[in-house]
Amino acid sequence: MNLQLKEIMSARNVTSALLAEKVGISKVAVSNIVTGKSFPSLDTLMKMADVLNVTISELIGETEFTGAGYILCPHCGKKIKIEKAE
Repeated sequence: MNLQLKEIMSARNVTSALLAEKVGISKVAVSNIVTGKSFPSLDTLMKMADVLNVTISELIGETEFTGAGYILCPHCGKKIKIEKAE
């Protein structure tokens, strides 16, 4: 899986520090995610997508259509239903 995080952050002029603050994780954690040393939890991924105003599919570079409201789990490949909390 190829996260598009660096490209999206650059396009939106969002720094690692700002993303870390808005998502509630450390700058080191953001750096590790950007460089591929770690992968964010689904909750963190959802927060990042929300802060960057993109879909999770866009963020993870998902090219295969999985259906509205679903993504593929980066770990097991199964469909995960995405619901935004009100």
